[in-house]
Amino acid sequence: MHKEKLETVNFFGLYTWLAVVITSLSLYFFYPQLFAPESIRQFFSDNLAWGLLGYFVISTLRGFTLIPSTPIVLAGVLVFPPWPLFLVNQVAVYTSSAIVYFMARQFRFDHYFHEHYPNQVERLTALLKQRELLVISAWGFIPVVPTDMIVYVCSVLRIKLWKTLLGASIGEGIICAIYIFGGAAGLSVLLDYF
Repeated sequence: MHKEKLETVNFFGLYTWLAVVITSLSLYFFYPQLFAPESIRQFFSDNLAWGLLGYFVISTLRGFTLIPSTPIVLAGVLVFPPWPLFLVNQVAVYTSSAIVYFMARQFRFDHYFHEHYPNQVERLTALLKQRELLVISAWGFIPVVPTDMIVYVCSVLRIKLWKTLLGASIGEGIICAIYIFGGAAGLSVLLDYF
């Protein structure tokens, strides 16, 4: 029963991403002018609030897919001003992490991780027993590991929600600030040069 729930969630995420990719490729094939960099920038400039709302929803729901936030943040750098993007991204880290924290046991992700990643879960558990906030923050900072995994583990180990959210937001905040503000500066230099 619980394994079926997890498989349903995984299939939903897979089908959702497939639908997004197919729709995007179809639009690109039939309406290539929509994907010109100037058209995209102008669209998001004219619709900043709606664009940031869409970014927020996508970033919040991303937690269920275990897809790292890095590609979404880097895509945001291309179309949004740095400060609004950073602030919306931080709020999305809180909402995504809170949802994942509360849903982890509901969808039996604890069994999934113990079954598929027993060594990593064991190491994380040992580290978390030593210094919870430091480990959560460091994990959130590392770009190659999904922050959602540490949130799942924190939920399973019953680490306090506030500590989990604070640690995730510190780690994600630092790395995303580097991506957003560094990316915006680099993009500005490239656009000025070319």
